Amino acid sequence: MPENPNQPREYDAVLGGDRPPPINAVVLGGLEGVKRRLASTQEAQRILALNDALKYGESGLDLVIQALQDKSGGVRRAANSLLRTKTETKVKIALEKYNPYQFFECLHTFEGHSLGVNSVAIAPNGKTVVSGSGDETIKVWDIETGECQRTLYGHSEDIVSLAIAPNSKTIVSGSMHYTIKVWDIMTGNCQRTLEMDSDLFSVAIAPNGKTIVSGSYDNAIKVWDIETGECQRTLHGHSSYVSSVAISPDGKTIVSGSRDKTIKVWDILTSKSLGTLHGHSDVVRSVAIDPNAKTIISASDDKTIKVWDILTGKSLGTLHGHSEDVVSVAIAPDAKTIVSGSKDNTIFVWGLVTGESLRTLEGHLDAVTSVAIAPDGRTIVSGSYDKTIKVWGMR
Repeated sequence: MPENPNQPREYDAVLGGDRPPPINAVVLGGLEGVKRRLASTQEAQRILALNDALKYGESGLDLVIQALQDKSGGVRRAANSLLRTKTETKVKIALEKYNPYQFFECLHTFEGHSLGVNSVAIAPNGKTVVSGSGDETIKVWDIETGECQRTLYGHSEDIVSLAIAPNSKTIVSGSMHYTIKVWDIMTGNCQRTLEMDSDLFSVAIAPNGKTIVSGSYDNAIKVWDIETGECQRTLHGHSSYVSSVAISPDGKTIVSGSRDKTIKVWDILTSKSLGTLHGHSDVVRSVAIDPNAKTIISASDDKTIKVWDILTGKSLGTLHGHSEDVVSVAIAPDAKTIVSGSKDNTIFVWGLVTGESLRTLEGHLDAVTSVAIAPDGRTIVSGSYDKTIKVWGMR
C-alpha cells in the first residue's frame, strides 16, 4: 500500500501529539515551536530550544531570561551562559538578580602536595592558583589545565598563608617558622625574606602592591615595605594571637581577627584602632572585607560567620549552617556572595543580603582550610587537609 504523503513520518517533528521530537529533528512552528520545546519534560530538549530562541529577537530573548527560573539546574546554567554574551539592559538586570554560585560544581582537582594544603590564592589575572602546604612547599598551578607549573622551596616549616600581588607577578608567603618570603611567580625565585619575632598566621598585600601586613603569635600586626623588607610599624591591641588579617580595597584600613574572639579595625597609616567588634564566642579564624569597603565578614571556631558594618561596628547578621569550626571566608567581587570553608569538609555559598545558604559544595575528604574567589567571580578555589586543591565553577 503506498505511503500517505500527508501523514507524518517517524522522524518528522510536529506541534501536536504527546511524543517529543527527537533531539536532532528540525522543529517546525518558529517561536511557537521553541515555546513548546521549552515546555518539554526532557532537559536536553529545553536546552536546545534556548539556543534556537535567540533567533527570534526580543521575544526569544525573553524566553531565555525566563529560563533562569527553570526547575532544572542544567537549563538555568545554559540560560545563564547564553545571556552573558548579551549586552541588553534587561539582560544585565536579570543577571544581577541571578546568582550562578548555586549551580557550581567541582571542575578540577589538583594533586601534588604530600601534606595538607593550608592556604590557596588566585592571581588577579584569574589564570593562576597558588597553594601552600604543611609539606613546606608552594605550588603554582594553571587554573584551566591543572598543570603544576613550578614548586617553590625555601621555607622550613608549614606554609600557613599566601597572597598574590595585584600585578599577578609576586607571591608573598608566611610560614610558622618566623618568616615571610617574597617570590617571583614566573621564575620561582625568592626575592627576599622578612624575619619575624614570632610564629606567623596570616599575610595580606595592599592594593598598591607595595605593602605587606602580617598577623602573628605575639598578638601583633606588622606593616612591611615589600621592596625593602623593612617593618614600618607594629599595631598592638589584641590580647591573644592574630589569626587573620585583611586590607581594604583603598589600602587605608586593616581588619584583624584573633584568638581573643574579637575583630579589630585599624588605620594603616596612623596605626590607631578604629574599633573592636565583639560577638564571636571562640577564635576568629578568618576575616574579609567586601569590595566596597562597607562590610566585614568573619569566620570562627564557634561554627558561625558574622557580617559587620565596617564604619559602625554593628553586627548585621550571623550565618549558621556549618557543623564544625569555620576556618576560611571570602567575598565575591559582586559583594553579594560569601564563600566559607569548614572543618566539616564542606564549602558553603551564602547570599550576603539574605544570609541564606545557596549551595553546599562537597568533595573534600578532610577540613577545608582555605577558600578564594576569582576576580571575575566565576570560579572558587579551595584547599584542604586532604592534600588537594579543588576548582569549582559552572561547566
